[in-house]
Amino acid sequence: MDKEEAMRFVEERLRHHASPVAADLRLWRPPRVTRRFVVEMHKGEHRTFERVDASVHVFCTTGSLWITHDGDPKDVILYGGERYRAQREDAMHVFALQDCQLEIEFQDEASTQH
Repeated sequence: MDKEEAMRFVEERLRHHASPVAADLRLWRPPRVTRRFVVEMHKGEHRTFERVDASVHVFCTTGSLWITHDGDPKDVILYGGERYRAQREDAMHVFALQDCQLEIEFQDEASTQH
């Protein structure tokens, strides 16, 4: 899987995350798995993840990146070796301040069929 395919997969899986309220109303909870993707971003690249939850972690292994959420005045800058856990469910924007490598980890339903 190349970089673009990996990012599209992550974006698509996060888009299907259920809201916490809907998840609490489910009678049956599907099995969950942890997914982790390593992605390189070039300086100036930007990605938006429309739906995130507290299971989403971003780890900057090299370089630096800037993370912000819609409606949140707080910005986060990560440098190589630093980690961030999503604290809001609003869209999360990730900007590469330098060429960087990051790991995106999140909990997902074990089945990819909807």
